[in-house]
Amino acid sequence: MNTICTLNDLIAYLYNDTQLLKTVEIQKTIDNNEEVAELYQDMIAISKVLDQSLITPSRCISESIMHYARLTAPF
Repeated sequence: MNTICTLNDLIAYLYNDTQLLKTVEIQKTIDNNEEVAELYQDMIAISKVLDQSLITPSRCISESIMHYARLTAPF
């Protein structure tokens, strides 16, 4: 039986957001389809880059935002 593995399925699989039967189905597709496997590897790499790009604002910026919020908050 051929199953269809969509991009949304791969994204859900990447973030461990699939049920067991769907997880097995997607893994089989990755194992048996070189094109899907390459796409999935690219998605893993992109996910790592995105995770590394998350930054925390400096303390100065955070304090400026809080100061502004206190000044503009209703009394």
